[in-house]
Amino acid sequence: MVDLETLAAQVAELRDLEEIKKVKYRYFRAMTDNDHDALKETLTADVVTSYSDGKYVFENRDQLLTFLIESHDPNAGIMAYWMAGMPEITLESDTSATAIWAMYHYFYSQKGGFVDEMFVYYDDAYRKEDGVWRISKTGYRRVINQILDRRDMPYKMQAPKWAVDAQAAADGAKSG
Repeated sequence: MVDLETLAAQVAELRDLEEIKKVKYRYFRAMTDNDHDALKETLTADVVTSYSDGKYVFENRDQLLTFLIESHDPNAGIMAYWMAGMPEITLESDTSATAIWAMYHYFYSQKGGFVDEMFVYYDDAYRKEDGVWRISKTGYRRVINQILDRRDMPYKMQAPKWAVDAQAAADGAKSG
């Protein structure tokens, strides 16, 4: 039989694991929805990042947010989403953790007419600040990357209203 102290420690560990999962999922949802305030709350002020196999490296949250906001602006005719799962989370202490995540990323550039699909492994570190888990280090390495030229592909995609409106505006500007 497990004593109450051991059981309490196990429950605390499970809660921390779930909170870390939630912060990573919130990070991707905030990026998909362009919710910059929610995205900011998922990151420590001193977050260190390395995206695209080290092509994009940032040393703090402000630098990272500027990059993400500018590179995923919905008015630029970009639609993107991220799906992550299969986390391997290690609690290093009561306030620090590391994790590896499998992630699929879909990026569609209406202006460029291409789709970029990636499967990557994220390598993250997390820090608990004032009782809240946040991402303190994140980056990924690509496993598979394919770029499709949609101008030559006969397929249609259903999109949210803001994306359809942006495409209609872009098409109107081209023909006008």
